Amino acid sequence: MSQENVGVVRRVYQQWASGNFSAEFFDPDVEHSRVGAETPDMEGRWLGLDEMWSAMRAYLRPLADLRIEAERIIDLGGDRVLVLSRQTARGKQSGVPIDHEIGDLFTLRDGRIVRFDSYWDRAVALEAVGLSE
Repeated sequence: MSQENVGVVRRVYQQWASGNFSAEFFDPDVEHSRVGAETPDMEGRWLGLDEMWSAMRAYLRPLADLRIEAERIIDLGGDRVLVLSRQTARGKQSGVPIDHEIGDLFTLRDGRIVRFDSYWDRAVALEAVGLSE
């Protein structure tokens, strides 16, 4: 099951890289959280697809030319997969370039993502799963 979960997460990032933010791989009752966001309004916890996508749209709205790249996918065994990703963009209004390394922890059940925790600091993500760089 572990390799199947890695495959699901890999497909999510392939979709995101092409700008497709589909709910295809997410459970309707998914739990999403952002940990350590740089601004308090970006941090939080959302339950269900509607809340998760609302939070995602609010995050994406001020960004232009967003690119999301999975730099490393780590199979944690069982039902968890950690992705060390890089997001690059520029502010729509300011034009300021953004280059941020993130750690995303996915928990899957029956091929669906039931939990998606996004850590603004990769070191914190690695620590949360018992790893370090």
